[in-house]
Amino acid sequence: MMDYMQMAEDLAKTSRCGRHQVGCVMVKDGQVLVSGVNGIIVGAPDCASLGGCLREKNHIPSGSAPGFCYAVCAETRCVCEAARKGIALQGATVYCSHKPCLICMKNLAVIGVDKIYYKYGYPDQNSEDIAKYAGIEVVQVG
Repeated sequence: MMDYMQMAEDLAKTSRCGRHQVGCVMVKDGQVLVSGVNGIIVGAPDCASLGGCLREKNHIPSGSAPGFCYAVCAETRCVCEAARKGIALQGATVYCSHKPCLICMKNLAVIGVDKIYYKYGYPDQNSEDIAKYAGIEVVQVG
């Protein structure tokens, strides 16, 4: 387990987001299916060229208004990459540097992941509720 978590943390270091660097690895049957980091979609301007982080400029606290950003979360990037490549994620285990936000947790619930391991917390009670409703085991590791 710790090897996959280390992979997620190493990936996070490659993120160019100035606010949170998040890495994610999705695994099933001992094989990495997809991995990704949070960041701007190809072709979009990054925050630096926009004069700074939109969330910070608009005083939006962490854990609120999860869609107010041009970046794509690492978990959502993984889900999209899997869809593009035709990789089924049902039953996968997710290793994330940070606890998934509400939007990502909903995506992970819809695709049917079984378990999520994360290292750093994220202040979003709604994402915890979604995990509980969907029967996803969510574990913070140390």
